Amino acid sequence: MPSEISMREFDLLRSVFAKNMLLPSHVLVPPGDDMAVIRTGDPIALIAVDQVIEGRHVTVDTEPALVGRKAITRNLSDVAAMAAHPTATVVAVALPKRYGTARALELFEGLRATADLFGCPLIGGDLATHADDHAPLVCSVTILASPAWIGARAVTRDGSRIGDGVYVTGRLGGSLNRDGGGRHLTFEPRLREGIALLKDLGDRLHAMIDISDGLGRDAGHLMEWESTAHCTIELDASRIPTNDGITWRSALTDGEDYELLFTASGEVPGTIAGTPVTRIGSVQARGPRQPSVIVRDGPAQLDASGLGWEH
Repeated sequence: MPSEISMREFDLLRSVFAKNMLLPSHVLVPPGDDMAVIRTGDPIALIAVDQVIEGRHVTVDTEPALVGRKAITRNLSDVAAMAAHPTATVVAVALPKRYGTARALELFEGLRATADLFGCPLIGGDLATHADDHAPLVCSVTILASPAWIGARAVTRDGSRIGDGVYVTGRLGGSLNRDGGGRHLTFEPRLREGIALLKDLGDRLHAMIDISDGLGRDAGHLMEWESTAHCTIELDASRIPTNDGITWRSALTDGEDYELLFTASGEVPGTIAGTPVTRIGSVQARGPRQPSVIVRDGPAQLDASGLGWEH
């Protein structure tokens, strides 16, 4: 599914992020993290939006119910990365002309059932049909969330420190089959794990992100902040936990894993909420002209900061 586009996704996003300082003070976490955070009173609210586009994230042949499931769970993975609790969803769908009523109902049942399963009911949205006969299905979900408990913080991507360990939940790679199927359609968002990490580690949990773009690129996102300009993440290739038949190089780039990648100080348990946690590297001081993410494979060294794929 990955392909070259005229304007690269992250170049465009950086232009958007450059305007963050113009936002009003009630915006506590602006564009650039897994979710925005706003103060609407007390407590704070978290909001995120993500989309599934036919031909990019799913194939034309993907079962509509699985499309609906992925549209919800992609957002839930962002909630997990903030160690938050999902509360509600709204959806906007642009249907292809060819889609038909039966497939549309299956899609919406996938959306509704998945949202209900994870405690974030579908409470509204919008439906339209493309005028172009060849336009793809576009399913956009906005999710609302709240802190894990009263007074709990939202864990952001910003905050890694020199000396931190770098950790990942579960196993990586091979989520997307050649035919468009695979775990990217059926994964379980790490909601319990995100909240458990915050409870167990407290202030020692410094930064967290879900792995959707690939381990290399998402690790790079943790290093894109003013506070981490002097930091680099060094990964040990031999420690990267991979799924059966997957090399560590594929695990760096495949994306769509939806596992949690985080940095923390001190001791971190090897299992959280029943899911294995693996230390795969550390945060170190960045040397001159050194990339933000390095993978060491014995004596060899690889710049992994841009390894992944664009949605």
